[in-house]
Amino acid sequence: MEMWAHPISFADDPVREAHRLAAAGISAVRLAFVYHSGRWLLTTSEPGTVVDLPSGAWFRPGQYPARGPVPRRSFAGPQEPAVRAAAALAAAGIETVAWLVGLHSTPLATAHPNLAIRNVFGHRYRHALCPAQPAVRRYAAALAADVATHDVTGLDLEAFGYLGWPHQGAHDKSGPLRPADRWLLSLCTCPACARCLTSAGVGVEELTGRARTAIDAQLADPAPAAADPSADAVTALGADLCDVVHAVRDRVVEELVRDVVAAARDLPVWLRATADRYACAGKTAGDLPALSTVAGHLVLTDLAGDLAALRRDVTQARSLEPGRLAVGWSLLGQHTTDPAMLATLRAEYAGHRLAFYAYDLAPPSRLGWLTNASDERSGQWSRSPG
Repeated sequence: MEMWAHPISFADDPVREAHRLAAAGISAVRLAFVYHSGRWLLTTSEPGTVVDLPSGAWFRPGQYPARGPVPRRSFAGPQEPAVRAAAALAAAGIETVAWLVGLHSTPLATAHPNLAIRNVFGHRYRHALCPAQPAVRRYAAALAADVATHDVTGLDLEAFGYLGWPHQGAHDKSGPLRPADRWLLSLCTCPACARCLTSAGVGVEELTGRARTAIDAQLADPAPAAADPSADAVTALGADLCDVVHAVRDRVVEELVRDVVAAARDLPVWLRATADRYACAGKTAGDLPALSTVAGHLVLTDLAGDLAALRRDVTQARSLEPGRLAVGWSLLGQHTTDPAMLATLRAEYAGHRLAFYAYDLAPPSRLGWLTNASDERSGQWSRSPG
């Protein structure tokens, strides 16, 4: 079993927290080395404590390309929280996979607005770097190479693709947008994306015009979402244009991930992905077998408690060998309400790596449920080869 965790949970007593995880049967922790901003109410390390998590790196960054993005340190003092936590985990016999939140960064997109996603209305997203920008690709590769120098056994990539309009930290308010509308608002028209689209035969003005018309119509007189988001997207853009836009974005993301894998010093790279082509909230959207060919390994998650959605993604990745697929689920109290849910996951995804979200957000009782599951079928939950 594996667990996502943040270094802040190890700040007070890293040895105690590492032993607590080991006792629950956790064999690997997907530890945040780079994370977006957040505000956590802790449940386990210091119950009831509210912590503000600045966006940036929880290790001391090395060298990055000149005049491009550089991850900002999110901590003060000489000790590197992620490195300190990883050392405690290693001493407890637990592997560390470095969790990297890549292109979701308000400080970097704000400091480099020319590298941010620019939507069809010309608005730049201050929380999202564009994956088509060469400087962003160089940054992503440099980040992977930098983190790979630490004592980690792999990289877990979140937000390595196109992000959309929603950004929870900004208290978003809007009219009733459908999934296709949110996807239309993720279409980037920055110079780098415009070149990619133009080279594929797309008229950028036509694309932006159709997308803006569809969004304006939805905001003016909201229509219900179709059962399949592709129906609304095709109505907005037309089937041919929709297909070409997907293909262009797929190529951009695959090139980004390929650069990151090449920079990762032979470490396994785990890409947080989804088969939902209209997703734009942190998972890399696309054809899962194709993404696995580029990344090597995939992480398929549903952290909102929707087991049907998780099953749909895993079905699309059924051709992957078990060692190349991790399945993620939320242990938060509102999502895992009964130990039987863990038994269901164990039965359905036998042989795959199972990861749970997240230490110090989930109730401590859930660790006991994991312990019992581990005791019942210890072979099932053993560490899988990466």
